Amino acid sequence: MTERLTRPLTGWKHVIWDLDGTLLDTYPATDGALAAALGELGHEVSLETVRRLTRLTLDHAIQTSAKRFGLPEADIYAAYERQYAVLGLNHSPAMPGALEAMQAVRSRGGLNLLATHRDREGALWRLKAAGLDAEMDDLLCVSDGYPRKPDPALFLALLARHSLNPAQVLAVGDRDLDMAAAHSAGCRAALLLTPGATLDTGADWVLGELGELAEPGL
Repeated sequence: MTERLTRPLTGWKHVIWDLDGTLLDTYPATDGALAAALGELGHEVSLETVRRLTRLTLDHAIQTSAKRFGLPEADIYAAYERQYAVLGLNHSPAMPGALEAMQAVRSRGGLNLLATHRDREGALWRLKAAGLDAEMDDLLCVSDGYPRKPDPALFLALLARHSLNPAQVLAVGDRDLDMAAAHSAGCRAALLLTPGATLDTGADWVLGELGELAEPGL
């Protein structure tokens, strides 16, 4: 098990961020929409049950729910989209310390990069709504034709696009697949502790909140 490190990692300059659950608090809308979707289809589930599934991926949550309740995945996806169209209209707020951390990266001459499973349009409007878009230098999404994490393709492509040395890049995410993708690309990885996050990830550094990245001397 990874222990909370008291001494931060040094030597990094650039950051590859995860979006959902890391830069933005998107999980409440996601969890609520899936719970409501299953209720719409006749199966009441608790938010805690949904939360345990979505912390892996939304696809995993829907696939697991489809098997459990004998429902077509397509029906759950459709119901989820209907529910999220309502709940997701309220922008997903930035995580505490997110703006300060991104500004600190830039002030040190680093780049803020994004590797996300979310589609490009959805990622861009959420970043703008949360007030983080001006600090983001580049992003790549699964909708750009890349496989999902833990495949490192998103990370490798960002490294190549900006001619970055992976030893100078810190990846920040809230799930083990973020850590695995980062390590496969040669980057170090910091885990943001959120409800449902586990320390069994092999993270190099564990963050209580993103503002820790803005501390002097890092």
